[in-house]
Amino acid sequence: MSLRVLTLNLQRGLDGRTAQPTDAAGLASAVAGIETDVVALQEVDRGQPRSGGQDQARLVADSLGLAHVRYAATLTGDVRSRARQIPARSGGHPGPAYGVALVSRHPVLAWFVLRYPRIRVPLPSWRAGRIARWEDEPRAALVAVLQTPAGPVVVCSTHLSLLAPMAAVQLGRLLRSIDGLAASEPALVCGDLNLDPWATRPIARGYHLPAALTFPAATPRRQLDHVLVRGAEVSQVRARRLPVSDHRALAVTVTW
Repeated sequence: MSLRVLTLNLQRGLDGRTAQPTDAAGLASAVAGIETDVVALQEVDRGQPRSGGQDQARLVADSLGLAHVRYAATLTGDVRSRARQIPARSGGHPGPAYGVALVSRHPVLAWFVLRYPRIRVPLPSWRAGRIARWEDEPRAALVAVLQTPAGPVVVCSTHLSLLAPMAAVQLGRLLRSIDGLAASEPALVCGDLNLDPWATRPIARGYHLPAALTFPAATPRRQLDHVLVRGAEVSQVRARRLPVSDHRALAVTVTW
């Protein structure tokens, strides 16, 4: 059995060269022709005015001919305004939202959303030559059990904190949850971890870490986007530059 997986920080569909919003046709065209069985998306808008009200996960799914979509909101309401909120429940939240998604060729047997701890007070940061306030954005993981012809496979889409120590804590919590959910089935942890491989490897013991530079998209110098693989072998790895996003998409094929 082989499974093709793609992870992409979508950056809410911004054009990769101009950083301007992309319309629905442009977003669909940006991913058209990619051959994959599963797509893990991060920074995904749904019903947001800033992206024309698009359901971006559904647009990606329809463009690739993938039938099954799951979405988890980390913020709701118009994210540009003070009306934005952290939802009490992340999965399937109605109305305008921003979060992570999974798109799959294979049916979803079960799924859940893991909410992470975060730093709740603003921290000082250096921005545009001056000290500014930085707030740790709420983060989550969307974990699904897929029914493949070879049996169940656990796949996750996640986006971790920009603060590396917090990202490390979040990743450890996620991997413990997945190991508790399915210790024997293959597991693929996909997403923008905001961690380099040297920082990821000690936390992800027992996982393969396919390597390819993904950020920034134009001239990548770091790998922030990962597909951590447990219980399967990696047969192919490629970082793809798409017309959207400031990240490259990481495409990994696994076999078991």
